[in-house]
Amino acid sequence: MIADTPPRERSNFRVDIQALRGLAILLVLFYHAKLGFFKAGHLGVDIFFVISGYLITRIILKDIQLGTFSFCAFYFRRAKRLLPAAYVVFLATVVASSVLLTSLEMRDFVMQLIGAVTFTGNFALWMQTGYFEGAAHLKPLLHVWSLAIEEQYYLLLPAALMFVPRRHWVTGTVLLLVSSLLLCFILAPLKPGATFYLLPTRGWELAIGSLGALALDGSKMGLGLSRLFWPAILALFLIPVTPIGTHNPGIDALIVCIATLVVILRRHPAFNDGIFARTLSEVGGISYSLYLVHWPLFAFANNAYVTEVPVDVRIGLLATSFLLGYLLYKFVELPVRRSNIKLSRKTLGAAVATSLGIITLMLGVARAYQPEPTYAQVRRANHGFGAACEYADKFTPKAECRNSAEPAILVWGDSFAMHLVPGIGSSADVGVVQATKTVCGPLVGMAAFDTGDYPRSAAQNCLRFNTSVLDYLSKTPSIEVVVLSSPFAQYLDSAAWGGRGFRTLQAQNGKLVEHDPNIEDALKGMRETVSKIRALGKRVVVVAPPPTSNFDIGGCLERKATGKLILGAAPDCQILVSTYHRQQALVLDFLAKLPHEAQVNVVRFDEFLCSKRTCLTELEGAFIYRDWSHFTHEGSRIVAARMGLMDRLYSSAR
Repeated sequence: MIADTPPRERSNFRVDIQALRGLAILLVLFYHAKLGFFKAGHLGVDIFFVISGYLITRIILKDIQLGTFSFCAFYFRRAKRLLPAAYVVFLATVVASSVLLTSLEMRDFVMQLIGAVTFTGNFALWMQTGYFEGAAHLKPLLHVWSLAIEEQYYLLLPAALMFVPRRHWVTGTVLLLVSSLLLCFILAPLKPGATFYLLPTRGWELAIGSLGALALDGSKMGLGLSRLFWPAILALFLIPVTPIGTHNPGIDALIVCIATLVVILRRHPAFNDGIFARTLSEVGGISYSLYLVHWPLFAFANNAYVTEVPVDVRIGLLATSFLLGYLLYKFVELPVRRSNIKLSRKTLGAAVATSLGIITLMLGVARAYQPEPTYAQVRRANHGFGAACEYADKFTPKAECRNSAEPAILVWGDSFAMHLVPGIGSSADVGVVQATKTVCGPLVGMAAFDTGDYPRSAAQNCLRFNTSVLDYLSKTPSIEVVVLSSPFAQYLDSAAWGGRGFRTLQAQNGKLVEHDPNIEDALKGMRETVSKIRALGKRVVVVAPPPTSNFDIGGCLERKATGKLILGAAPDCQILVSTYHRQQALVLDFLAKLPHEAQVNVVRFDEFLCSKRTCLTELEGAFIYRDWSHFTHEGSRIVAARMGLMDRLYSSAR
């Protein structure tokens, strides 16, 4: 995570840079502990990137100027610096994962581990983004993405400095910085996952540090920037508390990165002496080990607690992170770094052989202890007829997304429409066609977006998708009944699904207008949708989302079935009706108003699945839920058959 730290014995040791590291790791730790202090504590990683770019460029530059640079020696030092502590943590994580992770999480973990040991973890984690993919907070090696980005930069930088003429170094760095920054700001609202995880859109942060080392350090421009020291310090402490941007990385990361460079260039005495700076510097000294150990602890707690981890436990994990980080630093990282191991063919061969042996051992253990694959199959993503039916933009009928050339039923909505399809398709004696798009409820002229994984561009795609579904209905006389389904929460509450800051995008008078989610607009959107469907001579019915709770139901069921630790939920993994009603109060109120306000009936699962106190999560020995709220394939079929879903849909449609 962090570039070489010059030993304290050297006269050029920078307390200020080490203090910046200390600040960065504290931001990350408190952010992951969710203690509420730092809303944007993830910006600590951006601080690390600038420091790494600056220091590694200085190291390479010095060796080139002395004529002593060697690719083998450079990468040997990197391996000596990073791998021992990383391997210890990865190996311990493998052992713990085999005991604590469920099938889906263990499957993802193996790919994370391969990415971690090959420094391609950012690609592995990027490939695991998506609505139906495993939750980020459950991935024990989630944090290796930043290590991978740094190592990929370190792979390219020495070659660039060695083979590009010196007169082009600064120009090349500026071009790299500007092009990467522009790409980042362009893609952040369009492809947030790729923008976050990949080097082309994060390279500008390291390039800021490189530019500081190559051109600004000691220059007139650098001296001018250094006068902004106190505003920079203010930004480093305030922006993580009160971020101003909407995308990550974005304007907040840019401000923090520039502020970090300013502090590095200034070498201010206030940040090089005194108890505050030296305390931060001490923390910075163990920041790499601390970074390595902290996240697996939180991830394992997130897995064991199928609901939110209690505050006191998170505080305990924070303290444990400091203890284990210090021990890893003292007994692994520091001794190896200070050891007098010289580069030679014998040493290099031994290092490569040892690394391959450790990697083989870790992958062998990880694969040997994967849970019974049956559960991964049971809890697989429920796309309905198939993954091809998760549309990206406009709806165009596909053969694989229907079971008849002349379907009589259209299932329209988002993932909560997808998970109905196995049940409807298996119990209907007429043809069914599926028109579904993730996080795109069936409200014509209205779509939701947030500051995270579902940007404004996705909402615009949703608007086009819903319009194209109506167009399909107008051209398909065989359709008799339209089934609408969604969780609807994203249209009612900006804090839906964990506070992502939802907004709605609405088509009004030929323009797209943003609004805060509210029940009145959602009811209006549903009225317009129902009216347009009926105008085409079709009948329509709404299917409510199933009962849900504040824990991962599918994960809880698998943990119960395999005897794994369950914390934060009842051992039987049933849903408490009181929790369900409290958590879904806005949605239940919206659904209750639909028959009168939108003249459409609502089919609900509550009366079939719920008693006065609890709701079932298993039927006939099968999991009903795959995650927090979606049916499994088998659960969808069993529930549909047992409750006579098709009869209810036909009798309720009007």
